[in-house]
Amino acid sequence: MSRTFTDESLLTWEAYTSGGKFGLATQPSIVFHCLTEPQRRARYVTRGGDEADAEQTVAEMPDDQLREMLRQSEEVH
Repeated sequence: MSRTFTDESLLTWEAYTSGGKFGLATQPSIVFHCLTEPQRRARYVTRGGDEADAEQTVAEMPDDQLREMLRQSEEVH
């Protein structure tokens, strides 16, 4: 499941979960992909728990908290 939101610069982002190392359900990441400027590198934050917890976080978290998580994220290399 993915979700879209807008940041302070009016860029639209898609947030979705990704499995942990080797595709395992533990230590998943929440990935941010910029829909407004698709050439931007994707960003991510690692979450504790399992992939279902991360999916619930993306689905239920208020937009302002997603924006804060985006600010704390790192570029995907």
